[in-house]
Amino acid sequence: MTEKWHLIAYDISDPRRLRRVHYHLKSRAWMLQRSVYLLRCQPSTLRELESELKKLTDDRSDDIRLYPISSPDALWEAGPRPDALSGVFPAATPQKGRGLLRRLLAGLVGKKEDLEQ
Repeated sequence: MTEKWHLIAYDISDPRRLRRVHYHLKSRAWMLQRSVYLLRCQPSTLRELESELKKLTDDRSDDIRLYPISSPDALWEAGPRPDALSGVFPAATPQKGRGLLRRLLAGLVGKKEDLEQ
């Protein structure tokens, strides 16, 4: 099977669980922001990670989101760290400018043609 890209974002209410999730993800993915990570892995590895994260969190008060993306160059970034992906992925050139929403959706959906259906 082929590796796929994912964004992982979380909001953990308890400081102890927050640290555990942070350190767990830090060793497996690239941190883009404090609670946003970029991960490239096989589907089986993703299932293992999901299972591990469920054990580290409380599903009544913690929130973890996993978003598939086509590749890092589907991401758009701005702000104080506009180069978070620079140097990590030579082929990744985050896009800037007009059409942000369209590019973000295309990255999530996978193909530009899929947006027009």
